[in-house]
Amino acid sequence: MTWITLLLSAIALAGLFLAQFRIPVPQIGGEYVEGVVGNPRLINPIFASANETDLGLTRLLYSGLVRFNGKQEIVTDLAENYTVSEDKKIYTFNLVSNAHWHDAKSVTARDVAFTFALLEDPTLASPLAGTFAGIKVETVSEYTVRFTLPEVYPAFLSALTVGILPEHIWSIIPRDQIRLAEMNLKPIGSGPFQFKRLIREETGFISRYELSRNAEYYRQPPYIKDMVWQFYSEYEGDNGMLEALRTKKVSGLNFIPTALKEKTAVKHVRLATLQLPQYTALFFNLNNEGILSDKTMRQALSLAINKPKILQETLDNEGAAIDSPVLFGFPGYKNPLLQLGLPEEANEFLDKKWSRISAEDYRQKLITEYVEEHSSTSTASTDTTSTLAISGATEIEKTLSPAQLFYRINKNKTMAILNLVTADTPEYREAAALIAGYWQDIGVKTNITYVSQKEIAQSILKDRDYDVLLYGVIVGSDPDQFPFWHSSQVKYPGLNLSGYTNKKVDEILLKIRQTSDSQQLNDLYLEFQKLLAEDVPAIFLYSPTYVYVLGNQIYGFAVERIAHPADRFANVTDWYIKIGSEWKFKK
Repeated sequence: MTWITLLLSAIALAGLFLAQFRIPVPQIGGEYVEGVVGNPRLINPIFASANETDLGLTRLLYSGLVRFNGKQEIVTDLAENYTVSEDKKIYTFNLVSNAHWHDAKSVTARDVAFTFALLEDPTLASPLAGTFAGIKVETVSEYTVRFTLPEVYPAFLSALTVGILPEHIWSIIPRDQIRLAEMNLKPIGSGPFQFKRLIREETGFISRYELSRNAEYYRQPPYIKDMVWQFYSEYEGDNGMLEALRTKKVSGLNFIPTALKEKTAVKHVRLATLQLPQYTALFFNLNNEGILSDKTMRQALSLAINKPKILQETLDNEGAAIDSPVLFGFPGYKNPLLQLGLPEEANEFLDKKWSRISAEDYRQKLITEYVEEHSSTSTASTDTTSTLAISGATEIEKTLSPAQLFYRINKNKTMAILNLVTADTPEYREAAALIAGYWQDIGVKTNITYVSQKEIAQSILKDRDYDVLLYGVIVGSDPDQFPFWHSSQVKYPGLNLSGYTNKKVDEILLKIRQTSDSQQLNDLYLEFQKLLAEDVPAIFLYSPTYVYVLGNQIYGFAVERIAHPADRFANVTDWYIKIGSEWKFKK
């Protein structure tokens, strides 16, 4: 027995000795299923910035000339290298020669020029059109492309992260039909993953979207074999995304609201809190000829808001209260001056132009109007004024808050009533309720409409159908405020959600795009913020953090800062699920 024991001991020692020369390494394989509340519409770089789901998918399917890495640094992508002229108006890019579309055709400079021609075409109404207006794009050779800018644009490189389209696919589709093309849902790109299949329900809702590894990717091909997006219409409920996470039907979630974070406490996931240049604001629709055309009203509405309280109640302080769209880390950032809510001061503002009317007097006013309206339309002979008044009172009570002690009316007999629209999420429901409460304390009645995130993207933003919009804006890596506040961006698909116009602001925003001097840039942004604060086109509330729910089976995730939620995939080619080992001997 002794020799057997010695043999086994020797084998064990040899195994331990050899094990120190084996190291774990990523292996190709595995499937990652990410749950997403939303649905894809146009998985096309030209349109995707209007829909966060589309933008995330384009990040996996397409490639840009440059991209952001996990530290939000610009690095080359389809471009092998580039040069910038001395006057900073000419950018020349040399493309890698081994990049191919998912149908095996080569990516060339013609594809780049074609993509930017589409971006500028007014027929397509791309949200990015304004960014590239006036820029000349020309092919120098098969793999070289040149951009000539009309003016210096310091943030131009960051704009070139937009995905490039294959000319041979899209050039045969009439431009007025591009939005309708099937290729918007079954794209051919050049990114690390390629389209595999989608599952669409009878209702038209796409419930599952599958991507497969692009083994011919021109840089390091991904390790994960299949990347799957499972779509849901809501977070909670038996068919909601959280239940799918609990039962392991999905491996992770693209985002979790703060109010639901505790419900992700399952063993197979971890939470990644990422820094995201995003803010939530109340956008006043200045194109509506209503009470918001009165600057005094807008100032009073702003004074009444307790921003720290809203941040605490909606996000449990996971973010920062703000008073400007210029966020921390951007040129011109200044520490916010945050009030805790000043209803007394706000009421003093309004008392000069808006008379108070007691809650009872307002109730009687509405009942009288109800009786008059229904008396003229009613055909029932038994209806009397008293019965109409009773039924009217019953209906009216449903629309009034017992906590609102008074209302306001101006000299034109216009009541201070606002229609606030926002997404139907726990965060925005909580915020909207608090805001309505603050405004009722200064005599302003607020009617709240909650709509799906899909409806926000498809109709609310397009039609600008709101008095006030409670909404979150992702600024991105580029601090440029032009897309959000220049008057040229008032109409859809522009992102000037307040319909704000100010010639001085327009001039400043143009100057910002033309300067690379850091001090001048800082001064211009400070002046921009001053003018914005004077005009009050919006109330800036808070900048939240972004919480990504990542499956524990994923290794290699190394992202801390993102400009868009889609940037969570910045190092997706480094992610892996399968682990192997290899020999490594010391030299």
